[in-house]
Amino acid sequence: MSFRRILFWSHLAAGLVVGVFVLIMSVTGIALMYENSIVLAVNDSVKVEAPENTAPMTADELAQAQTVLDAGDRGVSLNWDNRENAPIMVRAGRSTPISISPYTAEIVENPSWAVDDAFHFLMEIHRWLAAEGEARSTARAITGAANLAFLFLLLSGLYLWIPKAWRWVFLKNNLFMRKSYPTGKARDFNWHHVFSIWASIPLFFIIISGVMISYPWAGQLIYTVWGEERPQRGGPSGDEVTETVDLSELASFQDGFEAVQAFGDRKWTRITLSLPSDPAATTLSFQRHYGDRIIPQQRVSMTYDRATQEIVDVRTYADNSPATKTRMFLRFAHTGERFGLIGSTIAGLASLAACFLVYTGFALSYRRLIRPLFRKKPTA
Repeated sequence: MSFRRILFWSHLAAGLVVGVFVLIMSVTGIALMYENSIVLAVNDSVKVEAPENTAPMTADELAQAQTVLDAGDRGVSLNWDNRENAPIMVRAGRSTPISISPYTAEIVENPSWAVDDAFHFLMEIHRWLAAEGEARSTARAITGAANLAFLFLLLSGLYLWIPKAWRWVFLKNNLFMRKSYPTGKARDFNWHHVFSIWASIPLFFIIISGVMISYPWAGQLIYTVWGEERPQRGGPSGDEVTETVDLSELASFQDGFEAVQAFGDRKWTRITLSLPSDPAATTLSFQRHYGDRIIPQQRVSMTYDRATQEIVDVRTYADNSPATKTRMFLRFAHTGERFGLIGSTIAGLASLAACFLVYTGFALSYRRLIRPLFRKKPTA
C-alpha cells in the first residue's frame, strides 16, 4: 500500500473519530465570532444619570464602596470607560463583571451581563463540552485531542489535495464550486476540496492556537523554541509592605488614576486599576487602553509608585519578549480579534467552512463505507 493510500485511510479514520467534536467546536466558534464586540457594544449602551450637584466618586471612594468590597479581596479591578455617563465596571477574576454608578457606587442593571453569561456558556461548550466537576478534565482532554487530530486532518488533507500533475482542469474543479453536479457524491467531493483549500490558512492558525490553549506543553514549546524561560504567573503584586508605611504619606488611588489619564498623547478608551489586597501597597498596577479594549497591542501596562507619586514602569506590547509576543499573537489569532472585525469575520467563516468539511467528510465516508453494504448483490 502506497504512502498516499495509508495517509488517505488515516485521514478518513481520524475524521470519523473526531468529526462530531470538531463540528461542536466549529459551531460554537461561529457563535462566539463577535463575542467581545457584542458584549462591549451592549455595555456601551448603558448610561448612568448624574444626580444633581454630585461629583463622581474618587478611585479611593469606589475601592472602599461596599459593592466593590463584596466582589472579593483578590483579583478585583475597577474599569473606567472614556465615554459620557459610563458606569464603572467591577471585575473579580473571570466572574461576570458588575456595573456600578460612578456617583453612588450602587449596582446599575446592565443587559451585557446576560449576554456575557450566554457567551460564557457557549465558551464552556467550546472548551470542555459544558461538562462539570470531575467530568470537565475528561471533556477537556477530548476537545484537546480533537484539536490535535484536526491539525492532522488539515495537514494530511492538504497533502492529499496536491495533484500528481498541475493542470488547469484540476484547479478549476478543486478551487471553485460548480453551477451543477451530476451526483451528490460529486458535489460533496467538490465542496470538501474547495472549502479545505480556501480555509486552510485561517484554520491552521485557529487550530495551532487552540492546541496552545488546550495543552500547557504547547505554550511551553513556544518559549523553548525562542530559547526563553516561561515567566511565572502572578509576578510581584506590590502588596508586600516590608516596613510600616504611613498611608498619609502615600499618594491616593485617585492620584494614580489621574497620572495614568494624563499619560501619553493617545486618547484612552479604558483605564483599569487592579486593586491591591493591602491598602498600604506602595505601588498600583494600571492598564491604559487606547483601542478596542481587547487586543494587547492597544494597551499599556503601568506601575504607579505611591511614595514618589510617579509612574515608574511603562510596558507596551513591543516590550514583551519574542516568545510572549508570539503567544499573545496566537491567542488573539484564535478568535481573529488580532485583526479586528475583519479578522473575527474570517475566523468565523473558517469555522463555517470546517462545518462543511465535517458534513461532506461524513457524507463521502457514508457513500464509501456504508452504502455498499445495502446494495443488492446480483443474483446468479
